[in-house]
Amino acid sequence: MLGKNDKERLEKAVQSADLFVQDLQDLAKAENVLLANIAEELLKQSTVMEQRLCRINHVTHVE
Repeated sequence: MLGKNDKERLEKAVQSADLFVQDLQDLAKAENVLLANIAEELLKQSTVMEQRLCRINHVTHVE
């Protein structure tokens, strides 16, 4: 069971991860091929992180 502060921290992390993924999706469209490729690699990793945070958030709100 998560306390109030931990739930707030988790929610903030989920929101931040979502914004980060959105920014990387935009950056992956960069005209500079190297920059776009780096953004795509980071996007893969950050998407996994965002999904894990979302799952944790969902599980903790179901209980």
